[in-house]
Amino acid sequence: MDPLTIGGSLGGLVGLVIFIITVVSIAKNPNHGGFGKFLWILVALVLSVLGSILWLLFGRGRVTR
Repeated sequence: MDPLTIGGSLGGLVGLVIFIITVVSIAKNPNHGGFGKFLWILVALVLSVLGSILWLLFGRGRVTR
């Protein structure tokens, strides 16, 4: 088995998990309406991990604990 193949598929799996977590976070966020959530999911899809980072930095709004 080629080590590059294992690393490539593992990287894809990690990216998919990050995307799913981001989509769930966007869907549960009360700070955006339906269209805003759609746009954030589109950004996360198109920009992959960078879109997820942008969501964490700019999209979530104030997080209360």
